[in-house]
Amino acid sequence: MHAFVVAGTHSGTGKTSVSIAITAALMKRGLRVQPFKVGPDFIDPSHYSFCEWAVNLDAFMMGEEGVKKSFLKWTAGKDAAIIEGVMGLFDGYKLSDFSSTAHIARILDVPVVLVMDVKAMSLSALALFEGFKNFDPRVRVAGVIFNNATPFHERLARVFEDKGYRVFGVLPKNDMLRVESRHLGLHLGMEVERDWRKIAEFAEQHIDIDGLLEVSEVEFEGFEEEPKEEEGRGFRIGIPFDEAFSFYYRDNLSILSKYGELVFFSPLKGEAVECDAYYIGGGYPELHDLSKFARFIGREAVDEKPIYGECGGMMVLSRKIVVNGKERRMAGVLDVDVEFTPRLQALGYVRGEVVRDNPFFHGSFKGHEFHYSRAYPDQDVRFAFKTDGKGMVDGWDGAMAYRTLAGYAHIHLYSTVMLDKFREKV
Repeated sequence: MHAFVVAGTHSGTGKTSVSIAITAALMKRGLRVQPFKVGPDFIDPSHYSFCEWAVNLDAFMMGEEGVKKSFLKWTAGKDAAIIEGVMGLFDGYKLSDFSSTAHIARILDVPVVLVMDVKAMSLSALALFEGFKNFDPRVRVAGVIFNNATPFHERLARVFEDKGYRVFGVLPKNDMLRVESRHLGLHLGMEVERDWRKIAEFAEQHIDIDGLLEVSEVEFEGFEEEPKEEEGRGFRIGIPFDEAFSFYYRDNLSILSKYGELVFFSPLKGEAVECDAYYIGGGYPELHDLSKFARFIGREAVDEKPIYGECGGMMVLSRKIVVNGKERRMAGVLDVDVEFTPRLQALGYVRGEVVRDNPFFHGSFKGHEFHYSRAYPDQDVRFAFKTDGKGMVDGWDGAMAYRTLAGYAHIHLYSTVMLDKFREKV
C-alpha cells in the first residue's frame, strides 16, 4: 500500500488543507484512503468525513505498540494512508520529539512530505528545508510542498530540484480549503460544506500525486494484526453525536463496541434514545440549547444508568454553565458549576491514577486536557481520579454521583482498563 506523513515546519502552514486536497485526489483515482491525525486533536479528523473520519495516532497516550496496532487495524483493506502531522515536524512532549509527528513517522517507518508556507520567503526556504531534512537521519523527509505560493516560487522549486530535492507541489492561496477558527481550533468538518471533487481537481493541478505515490510504497512486515472485533450485542451504549458532542477517538468507539452496541443520536435534533449506558464526549455544549437533552440524561442518571462524560460531557452533567455572564441550567447530576473564560485554562497531556472505585476504570490512564472553562465543585464531591494536570480542582478529576463519572480529562482507552462491571446492575 501507500503511506506517508504530511508534516509542517510549524503550526499554521496548511497541513490540514494540503492533506485534505491529497486525500480527495487519491479518492478521485479510485483509491481506498484511510486518513490519520497525529496527536490528540478531535477537530481536524472531522474534516476528512467526505472520505472517513481520521484516526488519531498518539505515542504518549497509546504507546508505540498501540500506534502500530491502530494503524494496522484501520489500514486493513485500504490502498493508501495519509497521516496529517501536528504542530512542527519535531515538536513533541516537553521540548522533546517524543509523541511528535517525527516520532510517528519513525514508528511506522513511512516517508514525510514537508509543507512550507513560503509566503514572503525566497532562498531561506531552502535553508529551512535542509535543516528539517538533516535534523534526524531516522526520519525520511522525501520532499516538500510549497503553500501560499506565487509564480515566483515556481523558480524556487527549480532551485530545490537542482539540489536533488523533490518538490511535490506549488500551491497558490485558495479560499476553497479555508476554514474559520474559534477557541478550540477550526470549525468542525460537519459545519463546513465542501465539494471534494473540485478539491481533487485543484490538487491534481498543483500537486504531483504520481510522485507522492511513487515515494510512498510501503510494506508493513512484522506488525501483529489485531484480531477482528465483534460488536457487543444485547447491551446498548448511547453516544450523543452532533455539533454539540463530537470529540471521540475512533479507537475508543471501537474498543467500547466490545462492551455493547453503540447507538448514536443527535440531541440537537431532539433525539433522546434510551440505552443501558451512555458515553458523552466533548464538543461545544456552550454554543447550543441542550435543555431537553440535559433533562433526559438527568433522569437516566437518577435511574442509576452508567454514564461517563468527558469535558463537554461533564458540563452537561453539571448543575449549570455560565457563558458570557449568563447561566444555563444543565442536568444537575454532579454538584459542580462550570464557568467559561476568555482565556485557555488547560492544554496538555495528563497521566492519572484511579483512586476510587467506579463503574468504568481501574489502574492508571493517559489522556489530555483542553478547555476554556473552570469547574467549581462542592467540597463534598467525590473524585475518582488524581492526575498530574489541572483536572477539575488541584489535579482531582472525575466527579462521581449515582453511577455517573465525568471530568475534564479526555482518556484514551488504549491507556487504561475499562471494566465490564458497568453492566452489572442493568
